[in-house]
Amino acid sequence: MTDQATGAPRQVSPAPPPDDLRPGGPGGRYSRSGGRRLDALARGFGILHQRRVWTRRAVSWDHADNPALDRVVERLVEEAGPRPDMVAVDLGCGSGQLSIPLARQVARVLAVDISPAMVDLLRANVERAGLTNIEGRVSPIEAIDLAPSSVDLVVSNYALHHLRDPDKAAAVRTAATWLRPGGRLVIGDMMFGRGTSARDRAIIASKTSALLAKGPGGWWRVAKNAVRFLGRLQERPLPVGRWVEMFLEAGLAPVTAVPVVAEAAIVAGTRPCETNDC
Repeated sequence: MTDQATGAPRQVSPAPPPDDLRPGGPGGRYSRSGGRRLDALARGFGILHQRRVWTRRAVSWDHADNPALDRVVERLVEEAGPRPDMVAVDLGCGSGQLSIPLARQVARVLAVDISPAMVDLLRANVERAGLTNIEGRVSPIEAIDLAPSSVDLVVSNYALHHLRDPDKAAAVRTAATWLRPGGRLVIGDMMFGRGTSARDRAIIASKTSALLAKGPGGWWRVAKNAVRFLGRLQERPLPVGRWVEMFLEAGLAPVTAVPVVAEAAIVAGTRPCETNDC
């Protein structure tokens, strides 16, 4: 992530799409199974859609004033336990809401986002902040490839709910392999299900009431969001318990879950140490 001669962050070209998103790749027309081909196509279309969406939103997102989101970032950094010797990765970094405060407390941050416009904003914000230890990289989260046991901390804030559910689980498993023994994976996101628990129902009712109070425009958003939510089309939140399960399935322990504000919660897990390797 850095130039070995100067120690400065090295600029990295946007990552090429994984093989299974290329025509003729493992998930392309020469796939061994139709299911794998359809899965790769769905994943590929999802990546392209998210890149378009976040490129359009980049400028307004960068200037958004969201005290609730600020509280989630503050708590996430606290749960991460940053130290000056740490190398960290921020998945779905946006324009740096988490990467920048984290970089003030660790040695280096690799900040990854699917949108080139977001990474451009990140780099501008990093320059304004006078930081030199953040590297911006354009790539889908699903395509990031880092060496095993190469980082101390992996974080993500309000990004992974956009992934399909199998890709969320894959991202957790993969991130766990990047961690050195004792390293931490910390994810902050909207975490609720489809109404099977009292917490789910309270969150859905609160969000629906707030939109209905806005009049016809809010009514339209309720209808639109209901279709997206029930059909798992864009935002695909999972309950806190399922996130905890995914962390445990990836071999992380102990795992903790902390509700923060509204629908937001933070799940954190540590790669266990073996003998005296921590």
